[in-house]
Amino acid sequence: MDMKPTLKDCRAAYSVLQKVIDPTPLIKNEWLSAQYGCEVWLKLENMLPIGSFKMRGATYKISKLTAAEKKRGVLAVSAGNHAQGVAWAARKFGVEATIIMPEGSPLTKIKNTESLGAKVILHGASIEECFAYAETLMKKKPMVFVHPFKDIDVIAGQSTVAFEILEQMPKMDFVFSSIGGGGLVSGLGTVLKALHPKVKLIAGQAAGCSAMVDSLNKGKIVANDKAETFADGIRVKVANPDMFEILQDVVDESLTVDDHKIALAVLQLMEKTRVIAEGAGALPLAALNELHRQDPKRFKGKKVVLVICGGNIDVNLLERIIDRGLLESHRKVRISVPIADRPGTLHLLTGIIKENGANILQVIHDRDSVGTGITGANVLFTLETKGPVELKKLLARLKVDFPQCHIID
Repeated sequence: MDMKPTLKDCRAAYSVLQKVIDPTPLIKNEWLSAQYGCEVWLKLENMLPIGSFKMRGATYKISKLTAAEKKRGVLAVSAGNHAQGVAWAARKFGVEATIIMPEGSPLTKIKNTESLGAKVILHGASIEECFAYAETLMKKKPMVFVHPFKDIDVIAGQSTVAFEILEQMPKMDFVFSSIGGGGLVSGLGTVLKALHPKVKLIAGQAAGCSAMVDSLNKGKIVANDKAETFADGIRVKVANPDMFEILQDVVDESLTVDDHKIALAVLQLMEKTRVIAEGAGALPLAALNELHRQDPKRFKGKKVVLVICGGNIDVNLLERIIDRGLLESHRKVRISVPIADRPGTLHLLTGIIKENGANILQVIHDRDSVGTGITGANVLFTLETKGPVELKKLLARLKVDFPQCHIID
């Protein structure tokens, strides 16, 4: 079965979804625009009823089912966003939905899926195990399977994001999106390349789960057994050959970004745009950060669209993500300071920290570390600073009296 939709297929999807789903906002952010020297626009797919673009493809797919197919019900496999999309669409069209999710799926996505009326089955530790279990269930009950990305109707549904962007801002230079299975980027690329061929489509993937980007950059399918990222919405371990072929034709550039930088992007979006994004939704900003770092002049004066594809972040992880973002931006730092263990030394040390405007969040005075000696100690500080410039000044001052001090995180 051909997975690649035509522009006609995508237009058909848009004509259907326009009547069902309100367009999401496309807003310019002044803070990010000033930071990168260009116009940065955010396509807020996190503002959809389920907090993700995934409802587009699922809704279009289910809208096309025959009466007999609807009666059979639908089955889907998902870590969360596609699950909610299928559940929302199934409820919209009066269809029974069963969703298989990995056992470690975020609680918020499980509960949201159930609240939309779907039956949730938790099975296995990975999406791959869920797919295998789905095949077993389909043999017992022949439901209609709604694939999260490898389906021409699902891709056509996701493509409607591009039609909205073009109506909201007819001219742009770059569009950034994240890749999981590839459905969103395939749909975006199909429309953009047909209607606005000069736009550059840049796709990013988490470094800990980068099979598709690795394959695109090498021009052939690359096996990758890793699936290590907090961005659960794009944690797809295997690059699908059909999706790879589509993406090769529409993606202009692809790159990976590690979780620390994705966490920083989550924090940036919260602080600079007042937008809460999950890891997959923040990845386009992390990718822009990385490319801007490599070439600060590349995007100067350009119009850049970041597709914030989802906002269903696990609140239990949010504190850790923010903490990692603060560490990455050097507004929080952990330093080790070997000292002579005598009266007044610790007082001198904390005085230097105070004079340089840092705030002590935690201190551990350790006399038992290897290498401290009988008369020494190692002091571990967690500090709150105003940023990299202030941190550099603090470290320079500390090294005057404590030359062995160093950052440990």
